[in-house]
Amino acid sequence: MLLPCPAAELATDHAVTTLNFKSSHNPVATLKRINDEWLSDTGRLFLVCPNAHAASRQIAVRMGIISHNSAVTDAELKHGHRITYTLDTLERDARAGGLNVVYRSGIFFKALANYQWDKLLATDIISKDYLEGCYDLGQIYPDLCASIFLLCEKGPR
Repeated sequence: MLLPCPAAELATDHAVTTLNFKSSHNPVATLKRINDEWLSDTGRLFLVCPNAHAASRQIAVRMGIISHNSAVTDAELKHGHRITYTLDTLERDARAGGLNVVYRSGIFFKALANYQWDKLLATDIISKDYLEGCYDLGQIYPDLCASIFLLCEKGPR
């Protein structure tokens, strides 16, 4: 749900949506409203979503845990998810919402499921260097990251 539209003089230079965008009932309409009503003429939107192509998700498909990469699982549905994006589908919706995509990337290469990470992080197996390595690898392979990121500039109305 979007808050009421700010007055034009209060339009923002920076808007951030992280991980909650996947719960939108109409993502394109939401993005269009952000572009048309919320961003200033030089405004930018930082958009982050879970990634359907994450290595951990692809492994889960091959294990038979989920049916396909972009499936919305029962657990995700219970948390309000409505869509699982890939870089190309997120970029498609951003452009359909009128935004100009100026940068795309991934955030953190992740080969394990969240519950596996929770167990590992409770031990001394995972080091800071390992986490840095996962981050760096994500910059090389953004399509395999846990989350995907778009930097968008205000497009025409």
